Amino acid sequence: MAELSTYLAQVGGADVFATPNSPGATPVQAEERVTGTCIACHSNAGFLMGAVTPPEAPPEDGCAAAPSRPAFLNAFVRPGFPDSLHGQIGCVACHGGDDSASDAAAAHSGMTDANATCASCHADQAERHETSLHGTLSGMAHALRLRSGDENFHTLDPMWQADCASCHADCSDCHVTLPQAVGGGLLSGHEFFGRPPMDLTCASCHGSRAGAEYLGLHEGIAADVHFEAGMHCVDCHTNDLHGDGTLYETRWQVEGRAQCTDCHAALPNRSVPAHMTGHDDVSCQVCHAQPYQGCFDCHSGEEDGAYFRRAGSKSLDLTIGRNTAEGYPYGFVTLRSNPVARDSFDHFGAGLLPHFDDYPTWKTAAPHNIRRVTEQNRTCAGCHDNPDLYLSPADLDPEGAAANINATVPPD
Repeated sequence: MAELSTYLAQVGGADVFATPNSPGATPVQAEERVTGTCIACHSNAGFLMGAVTPPEAPPEDGCAAAPSRPAFLNAFVRPGFPDSLHGQIGCVACHGGDDSASDAAAAHSGMTDANATCASCHADQAERHETSLHGTLSGMAHALRLRSGDENFHTLDPMWQADCASCHADCSDCHVTLPQAVGGGLLSGHEFFGRPPMDLTCASCHGSRAGAEYLGLHEGIAADVHFEAGMHCVDCHTNDLHGDGTLYETRWQVEGRAQCTDCHAALPNRSVPAHMTGHDDVSCQVCHAQPYQGCFDCHSGEEDGAYFRRAGSKSLDLTIGRNTAEGYPYGFVTLRSNPVARDSFDHFGAGLLPHFDDYPTWKTAAPHNIRRVTEQNRTCAGCHDNPDLYLSPADLDPEGAAANINATVPPD
């Protein structure tokens, strides 16, 4: 209830619970709510508490993580919203519907996707977004096509639509609502955010990995030092959000993508002795990341007509191996297990991943839980005499992709 009390204080106190006939309603409030306008219902928290049902929770084994909060907040509009810049445009201009109707069904009839109107004012951003990784999911599609081939990709469409496509991000998913991948709903009273609240937006979709790592949500693992310094995701991630007009196949191809060396001097440098002793082929994360989450053997299918995806196992580890990302400037990197398995999609048909062995499932990773001092960099021996940190041929799953051997570091 503390969250609710704080929210009510921000939006006008207990008066937002007033109904047309309640003692707390002023004549103006009563008149507004009798008309049945959008604000009349959507600024009435008491009414919404009884009318709004919680969205369906995302799968527990999925990548998205929905925040815990009262369901009515998903539809609650601050009473002062009509006076804001976007509020002056009017509800119907973006959402459609009939703001003069007193009947709920009539008021919501003819509603349209409000995202379609964003380009009216934000044409440049909307145009770039059409080819962005967030907007097209081309990175996910490319990774799947490599293993399935064009001949099988269409067969996996039920999985793609139920799973991958659910992560597609539109304008509202960052700037005014929770992402649709976690059920949607207004972020904060229909307020528009130029810098989205990353715990509710970025970390909702990227919650099981980068989001949880950055915010320090994994038990026993500290938050990223950049988060502690007050940095937001968009301080580093720029071109890979709205896009730059180029349709990339992977995030590693993005021109101007965030790199440690954007702010920190590249190796070799004299900041610490270890930066001068032949580590120029070692990625920054090898020395400065903490254990991060890996997922293994993910499978998908249907139960009782509903789609599901489940990981066989999850663990917090730090794994060093050979780079698998084309164009990445380091040979030794942190690796993360891509949880696709040889039979991940057998529910939809046999042999749908004929090129499974051609591409590694141990992939170059950029963990988001950086610390200046870590267990592996406290001493030279913490890394050089610690074979458990390295992916060796003996660590590979016999049923895994044959190409994984290229990511291993053979024992000395």
